[in-house]
Amino acid sequence: MNRQRRRTAERKEQKARTKTYNLTETQLQVYVRQAIERELKNSHEEAMNESTNTAMILLLTLPLEVLMDHYWPKSYAKKIPEFTSYVLEYYERWQNGELDMDELKEDLWTYGGVRLEVEE
Repeated sequence: MNRQRRRTAERKEQKARTKTYNLTETQLQVYVRQAIERELKNSHEEAMNESTNTAMILLLTLPLEVLMDHYWPKSYAKKIPEFTSYVLEYYERWQNGELDMDELKEDLWTYGGVRLEVEE
């Protein structure tokens, strides 16, 4: 077999391995819409995970910084680990449904003077 025939045979073999689909315009639009919806769902979940992680970091770091700077400047090295474990314990209790968000908000308003409300 000469070189030209060999190359022709290779091209035919490559075309034989390539799958070809015939779709109507409607079928193609449905496929594209489904692909876009999957991508949007994945990006939404990724954004939710990232925002949850950011919220958890802020939940722990901001109170720690305030306690270290203003309340326990000399003894924070001893008190911070215990405080952090209590915060994580309360967070787990909230996840398990043992703590009510409305009661926590009410305590924040009563004792902290801050009211958190969800805007629609």
